[in-house]
Amino acid sequence: MRGRLWAATGSGVSLALLAILAIHNLPPGLGAEPIDQPITAAVVGQPYTLGVENTSLWVQNGGLFPASVIVDYYDPSGLRIAQDRVKELAPGAAALFDQTKQPDLPHGFAGSAVVTADQPIKSLILRHIEQGDVLSLGGDGGLSAGANRIYLPLIYSRFGPDGAWNTRFALQNASTTTSACVRMTYRSHDGTVVFSEPRPDAPADPLCPKGGLPLPAGGTILRNQANMTAELPEQFEGSLTVETVASDEKSPPTALLTAGADIFSSARSSFASYKGLGWNPDGTGDLSTAVVVPLVFKNFGEGTLWNTRFAVSSADPTQMTEVTLTYCCDARLPEPDGSFRKTFVMQASTIIDQGLEAGLPDGFVGSATITGQQPLAVVQTMASALPDKTSFGAFTGIPQSTASTSVWLPLLYKDSGWKGAAGTAAGWNSWFRVQVANGGTANIQITYHSDDLAGGSLNFSGSVSGSKTFDQHTDPLLPADFEGAAVITSDKPIAVVAGITSDAYQGDADALFAGFGPELFPGPSPPETTFPVSLVHGWNAVCYRGPEQPVEIALSNALNSVVALYRLRPDQQFDKWFAGRPEISTIKALSPYDSLFILMGSDTTWQQKASGTALTSVNLGQGWNSVCYAGPTEDTETATAAISSQVGMIYALAADQRWLRFIPARPDISELDQLEQFTSLLILVTNASGATWTFGP
Repeated sequence: MRGRLWAATGSGVSLALLAILAIHNLPPGLGAEPIDQPITAAVVGQPYTLGVENTSLWVQNGGLFPASVIVDYYDPSGLRIAQDRVKELAPGAAALFDQTKQPDLPHGFAGSAVVTADQPIKSLILRHIEQGDVLSLGGDGGLSAGANRIYLPLIYSRFGPDGAWNTRFALQNASTTTSACVRMTYRSHDGTVVFSEPRPDAPADPLCPKGGLPLPAGGTILRNQANMTAELPEQFEGSLTVETVASDEKSPPTALLTAGADIFSSARSSFASYKGLGWNPDGTGDLSTAVVVPLVFKNFGEGTLWNTRFAVSSADPTQMTEVTLTYCCDARLPEPDGSFRKTFVMQASTIIDQGLEAGLPDGFVGSATITGQQPLAVVQTMASALPDKTSFGAFTGIPQSTASTSVWLPLLYKDSGWKGAAGTAAGWNSWFRVQVANGGTANIQITYHSDDLAGGSLNFSGSVSGSKTFDQHTDPLLPADFEGAAVITSDKPIAVVAGITSDAYQGDADALFAGFGPELFPGPSPPETTFPVSLVHGWNAVCYRGPEQPVEIALSNALNSVVALYRLRPDQQFDKWFAGRPEISTIKALSPYDSLFILMGSDTTWQQKASGTALTSVNLGQGWNSVCYAGPTEDTETATAAISSQVGMIYALAADQRWLRFIPARPDISELDQLEQFTSLLILVTNASGATWTFGP
């Protein structure tokens, strides 16, 4: 049975597709020879004239069985006006939905699309702007879960020399049945609110009595910062947060939003796109306390000088946040493992320019991991300085939780499409870079899928130490004019970024996108053997009740919000685990009924899987012990009666960060009146022989 892929319906995997779609009767696909067309306004509401704009959408089947895929197109008011479909898409394969070939989309259309499928799907949307033989290309992962809040870490308004750099974005309501109210807040890097929409003193819209702008079901709001001369100052560089506002006191804000942003220059053909990063009050979404960036440059390449920049936003822009940035791997870097680490404090957002990074040598090509005391949103831009060609791209940093042992890439090329006016260009090509998320060496298998291949697919195996780039242009296994997709499997979690490029066009014929891992959340309701554990921003004392498994797997959906874990040993020292820092982490796996101290960057709910084993007793040594209490919920004096003569005091950490204590026979100074089952406790044992605490039924 088919289910629309939205959180609002509670059916299937929750996915939404954002697309700024503009049709101007151009030849189909990226492989076509360019033609000369007049520059035309492309978007309704806030027009801008970047060129003749179109989009194409690639959808890859990430499931185990053939997929049926439907794409519905909506105008900005939420009215469905067209539909495409593919009846059967093989596992791993990708299908092209080319908006220039959609006869029901009118000339000048700008709107959004919704993808429905009966298998998990991955999607890439390409935005291409043509002026004669000059092409500007941007790409991003089009599929996104609807979220309560959206972060755009990089926003420009008339920034840089001659005010040439600007951004624009489209905000989509990911529900086709429920309207939303939204508030947009622009901030400078220091957290100062520069502009809010609607303005705080504006009268409330009748559709949004509690504030916000109305966003109809399936509708789109379009904004172009180049035109916001009255709202944003010149030379603005900052970030944007968009959040839903409850329409009334009884209705909490809902997770309905997706967004996509474009970065462009009026002085040259530089153009790039990135996906808005979603975040929800329960701590799920695209932000993370550890973010992986597989490809980093500083003045790399002879005559090209490739450089990268990071735009970083924090989940709570009102709070200062300590951020650690680790570059790897180059023998010229100071650490023994070939890394360079720096720590700094930021407010709402910041820009990190590798071209200005004194600690990196010229010619550096490597990777980076960014960790923070609260979840972070990261966008990377990458640019080169070629005398006759512009190369500029962007992609979102990869949260640690989405580094996985399976990664999907919806679009790859080898020598495909138009070969230039003289017929001597290579055409469209691609590459991808694999980073082993936790360091070390991974054994991988790469499977290409395409109708161009005998039997529809081919594969080969290899290994990656640290990180490695795979170039399809030089791959002897692939035929010329190859156009297809790939699935990468690994014995260790990996993160992947890919790029497509053509030498047949002038301009900026380059696009970047991050590879897709499995969908971790949202998803179907947890099974009965899974139970929720509430974690608050700050410190938590938690009893882990799941099976023995690696830390990253055990933390599951909570991983994006975890900063650190501590586990007390019998020798009174702590084993530790830090997000994004495998080289200094000593906890590799969690065992049933481990008692943990967890530092969280934000509130979330940890869905633990039941281990299937019971804890009937614990042995306590002299000194401090961190244990799970597995007895029934009852008053503390009764629960500890059997060990009261051997114990000096007991502490439990409350959600408000206060320690509650119990001292046997001292009710006058004890606050811990009751023990809940599976509470994590810190117990001081005074008996030299220790104690055994047996739990009743």
